[in-house]
Amino acid sequence: MTDARLVEDARRRVSEVFPTQIDLLVSQLQHLAGNMQSCDVTFRDRAPILDVKLNREFARTFITALRHWKPANFAKLLQRIHFSDGTITPIDSIWIVVPLPRGGISINMMQCADLALAETVAGNGGESIREMIKAAYMCATEAELDWHIRRWIAS
Repeated sequence: MTDARLVEDARRRVSEVFPTQIDLLVSQLQHLAGNMQSCDVTFRDRAPILDVKLNREFARTFITALRHWKPANFAKLLQRIHFSDGTITPIDSIWIVVPLPRGGISINMMQCADLALAETVAGNGGESIREMIKAAYMCATEAELDWHIRRWIAS
């Protein structure tokens, strides 16, 4: 199977499980709340936050809200997502959540990242991974873009 077909097959399978972006984000938040894993969070209208976790109190409240399902309460909770760096944001302002490996990303992982992977076309509009990372992380320079690409590949 070609890279393009693999990407399209993966996109189709993800869409079947998560019909909307909110569905995907809620699932990611549930995972992050359950294991307190670090992540990067990108936004459409502002700089990303890097290597953050969900605030512990928010994570407990989120997991409890999922267990004791009350749609109105859960919807309200999604309007004020709290992160460990103090950021508070509504779910609809989040663009992409990139979970990071436990223990972080080592220098060796960054150095071993194959930048050629960034040229893979993976976007719905035919964008390469490089183009998508540049947009999501709002990279101003090529050096900054390469750093984020290495980090994303290592994650």
